[in-house]
Amino acid sequence: MPGQFLTTAERERLASFPPQIPPEDVGVYFTLSKRDLELVRERRGDQNRLGFSLQLGALRYLGFSPDDLSTAPSDVVSYLACQVDADPGTLSAYASRDHTRTSHLQEIESHLGFRHPTPEDLEELSDWVLERALEHDKPTLLFGLAAQKLLSAKIVRPGVTVLERLVASACDRTGPETYHRLEPLLIPELREVLDGLLVADGTRKGTQLSWLRQGAGENSAKAILAELSKLERLREWGADGWDMAGLNHNRLKFLAQLGSRSTNQALGRAPEERRYPILVAFLRQTHEDISDEVIEMFDLILADFYRRAGNDLESFRKGAARATNELVRHFNTIGRILLDPEIPDDRLRDAIRRYLPDERLREKLEVSDALVRPLDDSYFDLLAQRYNYIRSFSPRLLSSFTFRSNLDYDPLLAAVDLLRQLDEGRKRRVPEDAPRGFVSPKWLPYVVGEDGKIDRRYYELCVLWELRGALRSGDIWVEGSRRYADPESYLIPRERWLELRCEACRLLGAPEDGRERLGQLREELSARLSSIGDVLAGSDGVRVEGGDLIVPPIRGNELPESALELQRLVTERLPRIDLTDLLFEVDGWTGFSTHFTHAGGSEPRSPEMLAHLYASVLTQACNFTVTEMSEISDISYRHLAWCTTWYLRDETLRSAIASLVNYQHNHSLGKIWGGGTLSSSDGQRFPVAVRSRKATPLPRYFGYGRGLTFYTWTSDQWSQYGTKVIPATVRDATYVLDEILDNETELPIQEHATDTAGFTEIMFALFDALGLQFAPRIRDLGDQRLYRLDREAGYGVAESLLKGTINPDLFLRRWDDILRLAASLKMGYVTASLIIGKLQGYPRQNALTRALQEYGRMVKTIFILRCLDDPEYRRRIGGQLNKGESLHALRRFLFFANEREIRRRREEGQANQASCLNLVTNALHSPDHRHPRPVHREARDLVGQLSCS
Repeated sequence: MPGQFLTTAERERLASFPPQIPPEDVGVYFTLSKRDLELVRERRGDQNRLGFSLQLGALRYLGFSPDDLSTAPSDVVSYLACQVDADPGTLSAYASRDHTRTSHLQEIESHLGFRHPTPEDLEELSDWVLERALEHDKPTLLFGLAAQKLLSAKIVRPGVTVLERLVASACDRTGPETYHRLEPLLIPELREVLDGLLVADGTRKGTQLSWLRQGAGENSAKAILAELSKLERLREWGADGWDMAGLNHNRLKFLAQLGSRSTNQALGRAPEERRYPILVAFLRQTHEDISDEVIEMFDLILADFYRRAGNDLESFRKGAARATNELVRHFNTIGRILLDPEIPDDRLRDAIRRYLPDERLREKLEVSDALVRPLDDSYFDLLAQRYNYIRSFSPRLLSSFTFRSNLDYDPLLAAVDLLRQLDEGRKRRVPEDAPRGFVSPKWLPYVVGEDGKIDRRYYELCVLWELRGALRSGDIWVEGSRRYADPESYLIPRERWLELRCEACRLLGAPEDGRERLGQLREELSARLSSIGDVLAGSDGVRVEGGDLIVPPIRGNELPESALELQRLVTERLPRIDLTDLLFEVDGWTGFSTHFTHAGGSEPRSPEMLAHLYASVLTQACNFTVTEMSEISDISYRHLAWCTTWYLRDETLRSAIASLVNYQHNHSLGKIWGGGTLSSSDGQRFPVAVRSRKATPLPRYFGYGRGLTFYTWTSDQWSQYGTKVIPATVRDATYVLDEILDNETELPIQEHATDTAGFTEIMFALFDALGLQFAPRIRDLGDQRLYRLDREAGYGVAESLLKGTINPDLFLRRWDDILRLAASLKMGYVTASLIIGKLQGYPRQNALTRALQEYGRMVKTIFILRCLDDPEYRRRIGGQLNKGESLHALRRFLFFANEREIRRRREEGQANQASCLNLVTNALHSPDHRHPRPVHREARDLVGQLSCS
């Protein structure tokens, strides 16, 4: 039948009651009102009263009444039976009387104000679904949205196949509708450009489309210049100015992904109404991506050079130590000669020459000149040694972007404009009245010489260094960028915030008046401080010695011998199975493979497809190359590459992982491990064997090489619900909130633990504003600074522990901004790591950052006092972090191929690899409580060919 996308099992499920209905929904939708009961009591017999009330509740809850009433959850039937004073067992008698049920349902529809859809209703619904289909590309999601739309309009949902065909028809219309909305852009000149993308270019290997797809493999001047060439070409075509407001961002992103994955041949064969929108979206997305990529490379190159200059200074100091010691010895001797009263003045030169002849003295002076450092002994002069390299790309970079500031006059922005003018006019000298307001005291002696003149080299380096910091903090932003855009654009628009403020406060569980929250925190702080005396006098070892707070480490509880014996017995009885068989079986329990859909739309699945999918996932999770997996599994390289390209992507992997996490969350064994309310996050570092932009040096972990961090989020039920690939040198705290706020699973996360690297005072403030509990395991807890609220108040024994005083006015004045920021994070306006990076990105912190720090200090003090008061709380935090570390050991075992070195260059490939590793890790923790669903025999046979175990 045309327009099908649901399986037979899915149709049966959608036509029936859900297997479970949340208790709160049972209370809302199946509680009979007085008017309902009056209508129900007009029925004769228990079966009629019960059946009538069940259909009434079903229509109110589902928007239709299932044909098979026997599928209703037993708790719902019992709940209704109590209300109508009927025997639940009589429902089977009612379910067999079709005529009675139909007449009752018509009466119920009239009672509740429902009506059946007219052709006009269905046409209107189809147009509405079309708009949603331009935002979301999942037919099953659209089916649910359409059903909800009908329910809200009190229109009885038609049969599953009717609604399925309507949704499928709307999905089919997205292509022509997209083309129609973009048609004004598609003038003949642009069509010629788009067609030319797919034609082999004589000036380079391959087509222009292939050229644009190739991202920068390293952070270098050559890579920046190559990416700027792409940016200039895109701007020649007008990609930066196309008006695409008629299409939803999600639709454009979906089309751009098709453009990045489809072959030239496939796009060339596609009709114009499909090909042109894909290429236009791809070019627009590529313009944004390259803009962000170039600025990031600029940032990383300067940071790398600054680090190298520091290393050069350290090496210089070590190399100069022996020469310095010798020169000091000579200086000491010459000084004594000069001060010796027995040597007359006219004989001093002779005495010095006898000790150090002129030729040797000249040699020592040359050595001395080489050792002389600037008085501040910073290493800007060593950074200046790389000036020529930076100059090889900086003029073109500055001229390629439009930088903006929210200040009426920004001296740094004026300096950037000045450098542009000097470069355009080929002038070397910096005018005396050049902007200097951005030059810090450390830079000033280098930028302005003793003669008062500005040194061009140091001035330019200072401008670029300060520009880097301003871009990171958002003080300066870039037009056309997404990652370096105006920070104000990341938050809820101010005019919209006035409407959303009350709703946002309810969502966050935060008071609208900051003084109310301050009162709550003040009360909790006082209560904690009042009990600190008992803590210090207790037997847990927390004490004050010499004015220092001593907090002994928490020791883990030893397992009894009986538990260790049980552990040994269980381990002996666990069978050894192939990893592929495990995936096959877990998929039978959870159906995670159904979430892997083709990026281009629905594709028929052959029996072999499942084996190809498993092999593709294991290729990534175990760190094989596609070629290696092809040789191991006897599955062709072409099939594996195709499956990896079209099925493994962020949204499908997230959905598949969520299905595993949800399965474990609802399993009885998972509930013994934890309630899903506590989670933790930590990073796991892997070396990178290829050139990759995000790979950074970290000698402690990678020696002389570079590497990345796979940052993961772990629930107290031993499931990993999120992962992210981050630079190994970036502090974990920047990313902690990302997956908690973007959590698509059923885990009700309320509290989160990290190690010390994930902790900052800003994180305490943001967690509290979001209605969450932050619980880091802080190294050297006793060394942390604790704060009081009132300087005059006496705190008894705790007085000596409180080293600082909180100024609540700092965050009370900014309470509305704090709420707006928290609401923007909660509602998904901005990724947490992006905005946190801006807040922490620059030494000259803005007022909001200072407000968050002051707020966080108060929350942190309360948390530390709680840790001191409750050793079991500290043990619970440590236990949760140990779960994450145990799973990291499992992940390292799984990630065994190619010496555990990452060999994927592109960021998307690295992210997919991290997600596949999460997927397989979760599969190893999925407990069984159902029989596996049937799978094609051919798929099982092909899975058996995979020999990695």
